[in-house]
Amino acid sequence: MLLEALGRLYRSDDSFDGFRDIVRRHLLRIWPVEAGDEVLGQTVPERRLHSLASASRETGVGKSVLNGFLTEAGAFPPDDTRADARKTFDAKKYKPLLEEIPTLVGPIAMRKAMGATLVELKSLKADGVLAPRTKVATIKSPWRVSDGLHLLEELERKAILLEAGTLGWETIQHVHKRVGLSVGQVIAAIRDGRLRVGKRAEAFGYHGLVVNVAEVDQSELLRSREQKMAAMEGEMNATAFARSIGVREKGALQALIEGGHTPAMEVLHPLTKRSQWRMSGADIAAFHDKFTTPTVIVKETGLHRNTILAAFAAHGIEAFRLNGVAIGPIYLQKEVAPVLNTLMS
Repeated sequence: MLLEALGRLYRSDDSFDGFRDIVRRHLLRIWPVEAGDEVLGQTVPERRLHSLASASRETGVGKSVLNGFLTEAGAFPPDDTRADARKTFDAKKYKPLLEEIPTLVGPIAMRKAMGATLVELKSLKADGVLAPRTKVATIKSPWRVSDGLHLLEELERKAILLEAGTLGWETIQHVHKRVGLSVGQVIAAIRDGRLRVGKRAEAFGYHGLVVNVAEVDQSELLRSREQKMAAMEGEMNATAFARSIGVREKGALQALIEGGHTPAMEVLHPLTKRSQWRMSGADIAAFHDKFTTPTVIVKETGLHRNTILAAFAAHGIEAFRLNGVAIGPIYLQKEVAPVLNTLMS
């Protein structure tokens, strides 16, 4: 009724102009008014606000997809439950994003555009050589074709043209599979000139880019990898050690380590680049000095597992509890030693 009065009934009455300006400014702050629309006698020159609904209409992109992009970009808080028509955001600030979203493609179109296999694209993503525009898992078209083409153009500028069937060269992905170097490491070596890159005449795009097998095998990249692997010899992955002592509960040994009850070293694996806990011989010995498990006791004594567990139950011995919670079949040596001495005597 107020808008009807100010916009029509009293439209020509100058005495309402001040109040009309106040109402108009307020409406433009809260309503997703389209450019060209008239608000209380004045045409809006440009859109100030979008709603999720209006943005979907203008871009032709589904509201759920837009919501994912815009929430990730900070336009909405993650817990925003407003209706689509009421979820408003700054149209000018997010205009570049709205213009870009319809141009993004899925993995099939991306790999075809740059001449890569699906495995190659996944490796490029895993190593951060190519990054999708969004990390929202439900969005199926997260890729900028331009990113793939720029990478391809960069590498092809450095490439030596090879005749069809030239031997002694392999794809970047094959290097990763054959010797365990990451795709990112190989591409970094190409960029700084440590490895030459060739381009097979008979192959299109990224899959046609190859490196020399002999150069890879003689490179410091491989020597560095071998040195890192050698440095890890004599150490054991904490998860593998847990399995070897009969602890199958996920995270049980890690909880002991992180709680400071048994020593280990947190390192980055030289190939996977993932953090993991590893145990040296001294770390393993320290564990056995303090703890034991039924599996270990069976190996050391030859007693049947049920005999061991029955003896523990008869003497009221329970598995070690971390912050009051049992985490697996791990027992304190000082508690079980007297019982085992009795069984063995």
